[in-house]
Amino acid sequence: MVIRPCGAALGAFVDGVSLATLNAEVFKVLYKAFLQYRVLFFRDQSLSPEQHLALGKRFGELELAHPFFPHLAQHDQVVIIETSLGNPPGESFWHTDMTWQAIPPKCSILHAQYVPPVGGDTLWCDMAAVFADLSNEEQNHLRTLNTIHALHAFEGSRYDAVDANGQSRVAQKSQAYPSIVRPMVTRHPETGDEVLFINEQFTRSVQGWEDAQSQALLDRLFAIARQDRFHVRLKWQAGTVAIWDNRVTQHFAVTDYGDQPRRLHRVTVQGLPD
Repeated sequence: MVIRPCGAALGAFVDGVSLATLNAEVFKVLYKAFLQYRVLFFRDQSLSPEQHLALGKRFGELELAHPFFPHLAQHDQVVIIETSLGNPPGESFWHTDMTWQAIPPKCSILHAQYVPPVGGDTLWCDMAAVFADLSNEEQNHLRTLNTIHALHAFEGSRYDAVDANGQSRVAQKSQAYPSIVRPMVTRHPETGDEVLFINEQFTRSVQGWEDAQSQALLDRLFAIARQDRFHVRLKWQAGTVAIWDNRVTQHFAVTDYGDQPRRLHRVTVQGLPD
């Protein structure tokens, strides 16, 4: 097994490993690398849905079926992320998965089934590095703030639909997921790193602030996080697997491939209470 760092801030390729047949010793090494590099990439991996689920369970309990995303018929914990002819991807945003949940996921495991020959890369951002780059004064200020996260971003998206009464399916289901208030700065439960835990898709506002003031602060922080020096970029190939630490990263899907066929399967691991 060879681990090759591939980004200045985060990310590493892992060679010489079959994720379908990991033993405990190899997984221990991989888990240490997962914490260190935030996101790991593996080429040429053959994973059945059952093997994909089993790999996810090595990291912890799995999330239940996503409320909106499609999934495999026989395995509702395996999400399908798919583009097909006439069905291009929707607008993309930097995001951390499911921060609208009371406890966001620990990590996600994405396995490419087939991808376009060009385009469709994914970027990840190290939000601990973003926080560490801020001045001590601003860090102290941000530690005092809370933010509101909500599921609103899916309304009107490709995952939404309108019923016979003109009601949004997402809006109706969102009632089961009320807005969540969480600290703007969190601490990674395993590494101890402080993390600027906000994202463009699900962070709606700074709690208790006027809308304009709140949006101005968030926009400025989002702009810092969009700087390349905090990123790593993956060019997908069929069989590529990415495993990322959702507690310390954001990611962004580049939608520059039109409606060329593209399909990936995702398994997501539950986070743990503080």
